Amino acid sequence: MERLIALYNTASPSGNEKSMMRLIRTELERMGVRFTRDKTGNIYATKGNAKTYPCIIAHTDEVHHRKSGTYSAHIVDGSFVVGYDQRKKRITGIGADDKNGIWICLKCLEDFKVMKCAFFVREETGCIGSNSADMAFFTDCRFVLQCDRKGNGDLVTRVAGQELCSDKFLAGITPEKYGYEVTTGKHTDVYALKRKGLSVSCVNISCGYYEPHTNHEYTVLDDLYKCYRFVRHIIRHHKETSRHKPATERRPVPEYYGLYPWNGYTREDFARYRRALRTDMDGKAKGTDKKSFI
Repeated sequence: MERLIALYNTASPSGNEKSMMRLIRTELERMGVRFTRDKTGNIYATKGNAKTYPCIIAHTDEVHHRKSGTYSAHIVDGSFVVGYDQRKKRITGIGADDKNGIWICLKCLEDFKVMKCAFFVREETGCIGSNSADMAFFTDCRFVLQCDRKGNGDLVTRVAGQELCSDKFLAGITPEKYGYEVTTGKHTDVYALKRKGLSVSCVNISCGYYEPHTNHEYTVLDDLYKCYRFVRHIIRHHKETSRHKPATERRPVPEYYGLYPWNGYTREDFARYRRALRTDMDGKAKGTDKKSFI
């Protein structure tokens, strides 16, 4: 619990994560885990020697802009954690998004003999770190897990029409036994990795934080522990590499005439639809259907 509170008490606004990266390096050195750092600032940790590794990732930044020493995290009734800004005399966010994920990474590095973890910078400002990730690090990974989802029951397997994992992987990790249900999610590091060609299954898991990006952010400890138990279950029982070919479902969205190139359509597709739409408007053709024009 001391490690979790230390993470919460370390300010790491996006783009200024030096204190958090220093804390992570100190923890890795204490555990004797070898690690490297790339030019963007991402940290890649590897424990043990094996043909394949389970892998967990987390991002090191938060949306809150605070100075270390002016606020502190507090455990209330032994069941949840809130933050208090001593200078402004008010409740404040604790950066549980994604310090809960960092905590799970460090716990797994401590508890398992073979493990890989990556810690990415500046996720909150556009997945800067994961968009420049060293993909060679993941070539011997069995799967990639990220714990960066609010609540306690979501297992994100699709983002913006992009499938993140195989059906076989889902069946093998039995999320229902731990109270998780498959759902869609928002842009985060596993999605960025998949778009860069990550060839194994990945998911994003609820890890017990609530009201993220607000001053009322808090963590329910039982829900954080639940996520950790689920992650341990996956690591212990999924020993095979879960291959998954990145593939994007083409689907319309409400804006830009129902199309975004990054939701599975190319710019050429978009231009072709616009030309077809203009033809309809000129009365030279009828019945253009955005769902079937390609």
